[in-house]
Amino acid sequence: MLTEKKRLAAIDIGSNAIRMVIAEYSPQGLRPLKKYRIPIRLGADVFEKGKISGKNLKEAARAFRKFREVSNRFGVTRIRAVGTSAMRESKNRAAFVELIRRKSGIKIEVIDGVEEARLIHQAVAKEIHLEGHRALLIDIGGGSVELTFSDAGLMSSTQSFPFGTVRTLNLLKKKNLTESQLGLVIGEFIAPLSNFIHAQSESSPLEFAIGTGGNLEALGRLKDQILKKTSKGDLSYNELGLIIERLRAMSVKDRIEKLELRPDRADVIVPAAMVVQAVMRQSNLEKILIPHVGLKDGILWSMIKR
Repeated sequence: MLTEKKRLAAIDIGSNAIRMVIAEYSPQGLRPLKKYRIPIRLGADVFEKGKISGKNLKEAARAFRKFREVSNRFGVTRIRAVGTSAMRESKNRAAFVELIRRKSGIKIEVIDGVEEARLIHQAVAKEIHLEGHRALLIDIGGGSVELTFSDAGLMSSTQSFPFGTVRTLNLLKKKNLTESQLGLVIGEFIAPLSNFIHAQSESSPLEFAIGTGGNLEALGRLKDQILKKTSKGDLSYNELGLIIERLRAMSVKDRIEKLELRPDRADVIVPAAMVVQAVMRQSNLEKILIPHVGLKDGILWSMIKR
């Protein structure tokens, strides 16, 4: 455990984007200093063609060189970079890892869904009092959905489902469907999630859900913009339904221009929201908390514990 001030960097190589956060740790806690988000959609390559394209290999190498330069400038002493769903499935992930090591000196770990869920749970536990409660953590990524049951502050069960937002867009394209037909695609995948939820919630009821990932954070902000309710830290099931209704009535272009969503958020926000809605419905939960922390925060805490 660190006992003195240190500057750390966590890198989350997701299916929709690559993120880095630099933070300073002291015995008083973590203080974020700088955040970066590079919109490189590795999942669009991997879930369609099985491997990362040459273009995105070059873009990622450029991003990691920048991460190294910024880390040096901030006096970062430790960097931990992890790859998730797209990296797990990519046929050329070894070449990707080696390219990044050569270009930036940063070593990438490709983690499984259980480790991903553990790191997210660790980050959430720093923000929300989980002891004495039974909660369901929902992490919506570009390539996968992680569902994790938390009992009295401990992870009791977790499962990763290959049903992320980027993967969903690929499926719509492959089947020549539009966003208005999203329900058909979600319906094909909801059964495994539903079975897992029901198997784990038979013993005792859940109290609330906790949502992590960029899409959940965006939904928290949209609560203010669309519903004129200022609390970004939670959503009710009904509020989520109203937000989905409003978003589905808008084009992707309008979401970008009127709601100021990034282009690579505007096209995945509805699939993400509908998956959250389906999970809440299956688990009979009326409320989801949004702590605005996620995998990269869990990576930081993992370095501190080491």
